[in-house]
Amino acid sequence: MTKLVSVTTRLGSESLEYVKKISRMFNLDKSTAFRDILQKGIQEDKKEKALDLYIKGKFSLEQAARFADMYIGDFYDLMRQNGIESNLTLEDFSESLKHAKRLNNLYKK
Repeated sequence: MTKLVSVTTRLGSESLEYVKKISRMFNLDKSTAFRDILQKGIQEDKKEKALDLYIKGKFSLEQAARFADMYIGDFYDLMRQNGIESNLTLEDFSESLKHAKRLNNLYKK
């Protein structure tokens, strides 16, 4: 289990009211409700940042998928859902092929 550390932050009144509402609705303490909401936000932010870095050419498809904690196929689907065309290069394809070969070798053992 992940070690939890205490963090102090200021929230807008609307955000705090939402956390309170969720904690009551799902019978959670406010800290747990806030952690759940924050974790979902972090997951979405990772996807947005990965898409942005891919579009800007700073990440390959594999790097972007890894940053977003997604499988390449799932990340590719996310790109299509957002109307982003692939800018796959030979390097991307080669990198993916090497990764697939490594996985294949692991499963053979």
